[in-house]
Amino acid sequence: MQRTILCWLTGLLLILGVACSSSQPLTADAGADFSITVGQPPHFDGCASTGEIVNYKWTIRQAPATKPEDAGKVIREVDANCAFTLGAMMGVDEVGLWLVELEVRDQAGNTSTDTVQVDVQP
Repeated sequence: MQRTILCWLTGLLLILGVACSSSQPLTADAGADFSITVGQPPHFDGCASTGEIVNYKWTIRQAPATKPEDAGKVIREVDANCAFTLGAMMGVDEVGLWLVELEVRDQAGNTSTDTVQVDVQP
């Protein structure tokens, strides 16, 4: 009986230890800054983000002077996909510097952010 209890407790501790050691802090990683030409759809990749992420939200934080109305615009919010290519109708289509923020959220509601700069060339 004692051996059974000891084996059960050892197994439980091993399971808990694995769960604790595999848990990574919530950290957003929007990827490296990049350049594109006008008309080229930008590809955003937040797959290097860590933690138990349940939501990815991409928001334009800064737009060129010719498109100030785009600042604050959410360009994508999804539960599962960490990477995507922005469609032509969604923006980031003017020459200049764009600052795009990735916000990741876990099930407890904790968030982490990171930004990527997109340099759109003529």
